[in-house]
Amino acid sequence: MGLEKINEFKKQKGLTNAQLAQMTGLTISTVDKITSGHNTNPKLGTVEAICKAVGCTISDLLGENLNNNTSHTILKYSFKEDNIVKKYRTLDVYGQKTVDVVLESEYERCTSIPEEEKPEIIQIKLSQLPASAGTGVDLYAENYEIMSVRASDLTKQADFAVKVSGDSMESTFFDGDILLIESMPFINKGDIGIFVVNGDGFVKEYGGDRLISHNDKYPDIKLTEHDVVICSGRVIGALEESDFID
Repeated sequence: MGLEKINEFKKQKGLTNAQLAQMTGLTISTVDKITSGHNTNPKLGTVEAICKAVGCTISDLLGENLNNNTSHTILKYSFKEDNIVKKYRTLDVYGQKTVDVVLESEYERCTSIPEEEKPEIIQIKLSQLPASAGTGVDLYAENYEIMSVRASDLTKQADFAVKVSGDSMESTFFDGDILLIESMPFINKGDIGIFVVNGDGFVKEYGGDRLISHNDKYPDIKLTEHDVVICSGRVIGALEESDFID
């Protein structure tokens, strides 16, 4: 057995991926990738956090003894790590105890981070419906998940986040980018915002009488007096890799 067992334990607990992310401090995207099988080589700490949340052990996931020599899909070792294990097993009792002492000392040194140096974590609402950079999607539903990110001036300013779907805003924003949004009913001409036009959601530059795409392949969306246009907020930036919590 492997990572697919997580879904069984998650179902028994009645947990959603959003709740699991909140309980573990992981991002919703990390949990999604693990539970969908797209990430078959997560960090050991990540797996341990999920196991603790769903009330199981790593051994429960594997369904077998971790001390044997079987290769596990849940714990993949690099060549260097595998070589270290092989060398460790050739040592006598005295040699292994010596390695254990050094390893424990270095582990404590590397994991004992002073409280004041620990990153501040905040939670942001991530819309489960993407803002299209192409043809538009329905954004009316108040459907959000909670994601945890590192606190910064930018993330603290954001009221919610939206994932980009499509490529019409390239090369400013790309498909899959998670945008940070400051809620406001109006934005200035030249700003990039999240708009709902006749029920369809877009991320576009505001051009006064039109919504402007940054990819020349896509025409601007001209606005008329018959259109129902709602501005959901101004894009203040996109999340970087360093903003996510491992």
